[in-house]
Amino acid sequence: MGRYISIVVKFNKSKIMDYNSDRPIESANQDLLGRLTFSKQLAEAIFKYGGKDGLVIGLFGKWGTGKTSILNIVVNEINSLSEDSCDKPIIVKFSPWNYTDKDNLISLFFRVLKNKLDIDKDEEKRKKIGKALTDYSDALDALSLVPMVGSGLAILLKTIAKAQGAELSKEVDLDVTRNHLEKVLSETHQKIIVIIDDIDRLTNSQIRDIFQLVKQVGNFPNIIYVLSMDRNVVCRALEEVHNIDGSEYLEKIVQIPFEIPALMKPQIREIFLAKLNDTIKDIFDDITWNENYFNEVFNNCIEPYIKTLRDVNRVINTFQFRYRLLYKETAFEDMLALTTIEVLEPQLYQWISNNKDLLCGTSIHSLQSLYRDKKDYRIKICNELERLGINVDEAIKFLTTLFPVFEDDIDERNIRYISSNIREAMRVAQEDRFNTYFVFDLSSIAIPRCIINDCIHTLDFNSLKGIITKVNDDGNIEYFIDELRASVNAIPSERLGLLATAILKRQYEFKDTNSASFYVLSVFGKAEFLVSDILSKIDNEIDRYDVIKDAVENVTKNELGVIASFINRIELSYGRLAGNEEYKDKQLITLEHLEELEKTYVSKISEIIQSESIIDINYFHMALYLWECLDKDRAQTYLKGILKENINILKFICSIASRWNGTGGSGWYFVREHYSTYISADTIYKKIQEFDKRDLYKFTLDDQIKLASFVLNYEKSDNNYGVNEKLAKNLVNKWKNS
Repeated sequence: MGRYISIVVKFNKSKIMDYNSDRPIESANQDLLGRLTFSKQLAEAIFKYGGKDGLVIGLFGKWGTGKTSILNIVVNEINSLSEDSCDKPIIVKFSPWNYTDKDNLISLFFRVLKNKLDIDKDEEKRKKIGKALTDYSDALDALSLVPMVGSGLAILLKTIAKAQGAELSKEVDLDVTRNHLEKVLSETHQKIIVIIDDIDRLTNSQIRDIFQLVKQVGNFPNIIYVLSMDRNVVCRALEEVHNIDGSEYLEKIVQIPFEIPALMKPQIREIFLAKLNDTIKDIFDDITWNENYFNEVFNNCIEPYIKTLRDVNRVINTFQFRYRLLYKETAFEDMLALTTIEVLEPQLYQWISNNKDLLCGTSIHSLQSLYRDKKDYRIKICNELERLGINVDEAIKFLTTLFPVFEDDIDERNIRYISSNIREAMRVAQEDRFNTYFVFDLSSIAIPRCIINDCIHTLDFNSLKGIITKVNDDGNIEYFIDELRASVNAIPSERLGLLATAILKRQYEFKDTNSASFYVLSVFGKAEFLVSDILSKIDNEIDRYDVIKDAVENVTKNELGVIASFINRIELSYGRLAGNEEYKDKQLITLEHLEELEKTYVSKISEIIQSESIIDINYFHMALYLWECLDKDRAQTYLKGILKENINILKFICSIASRWNGTGGSGWYFVREHYSTYISADTIYKKIQEFDKRDLYKFTLDDQIKLASFVLNYEKSDNNYGVNEKLAKNLVNKWKNS
């Protein structure tokens, strides 16, 4: 795909979100991690262990690597291998979560053992083991102060013994009774497999107690312990409670260690994408994204942070919830990336949410970036991230992938796909959309994307004009224009002329909202660029001409200035009027057709002035300028005639005022050449001073400020340069108060 394809989503409300469970798998056919071979080998090793001595096996893996799932497969496989065996192993799953002290732990352990212990139907064997357990229990009872082995164990051993049909013994020699129990267990030929999972989730003291339990009873014959844990967590716990080397302690307890094979990146990638695809299909009927950009995002913003299946499930589940709320107003790729770090790198997520100006290239950022060294700036950012405990290299890749402005600011140069149109794509790097990704508040979107899409694809001409008027009245016209300019490529060919005409018909209403920024194009200018962009998408020159011709032929009084400005733009592309160079790529129509438009415009303005005054229309100066260029005599005759009325002199000077903007403020200035042909500065100044200030209400506040600005400029004998608007407002207030 050569360019960014806008995400098209159809949300299926009938489908229910199905979150990915974090529960371990129960059988081999659920295996996604490729653990089946490993699990079967482990099961076979346990089952085929021929020794009589007790055995402690350690299963080591980090949190979320699938230890419990492996154990489940191991249990199933052992059951399968021993299905026809006369000495089928007894498997005991011991979960030491609810004990409160050492005795309670022992009680819990033997209660679980008692419930599982079954010596088939061999009555003699039952009695024999029962007697041995009872004798050992009595010995323990007599020696209840033996460390870690107290009355709780003795009582439970008695209970087990009674369950096996043995009579209580009064013998109290611990060594003798223990040896006898070991002999009995050895003669049974039936192994007891004790599985203790999630040891790393216990407290430090609980971990200590578990290992002391295993140490005390772990060498009974035919008992195999399988201990599942995160090695690092357990070692740290043992070191803290014993003040010893945790690794050495583990080595003394665990006789056979098994390390869970690390998941390879391709495995993680495959699982993640499969679950993502299933999630999307479950909720959305259709969703598309740019493959190149998605790959960049996945490689730089997702894959570095996802290391386990648990990570995959947490990210997918959170994303499903977030995207369900915001799918209409956010980029699929960016939301997925930000969800990843929200779950797995929250410090970076928080840092991004607090640095909109830095990342998006807002007006504040643009000013600050003028005076900074990129190398020093990069060092500053890296140091800041490092102080927060964030992996700097990973963070820089993440930030430069999602935020092109930031990439340039730190002088990072990567060969990668970059979406040139971040607004159309609704990316997080677009300043108007940034907050939506973090506050989950759709009210921050000035105009929902569905409205923009309706304008592009479905609304009729009158509805379009109504929408344009409404967004202008709401103060959102600039946002609307920016959105349409970003989506020009998405406009169907049959609707290009419709949209261009609707904008031209309402452009005279547009209110500028960024007058304080000297480097920002006016709303009027943006609208003119938009119309040009739309018309340039019409392949046939005759079709383009027909659209413009229709707008000129049906021009109304209020639209005269807008149409004049647009015709002038085409004139400039041919190097005509004030132009001095040709720009062939900007020539929307042929020169012959341009000359036809000139004639039509002159005819229309001549027709309109017969019944209406046009001096008070928006952008009158543009209408007058083009008229003068095309029919100078008639234009000047008209203007000189209406300037005989004093109020029209004031309206005229307001119409030719030009806005200036700078770091020190903004205001209005007046180019002498624009009015001196018709009236002198002295006369204008005099008429403003003589004007009854009680009639100021006849002018808008902007026009009042323009009149005051002219006076202040005149008084400082510098009509060509503007005074600060604040001073002009002060003069207006003075007029009103007098």
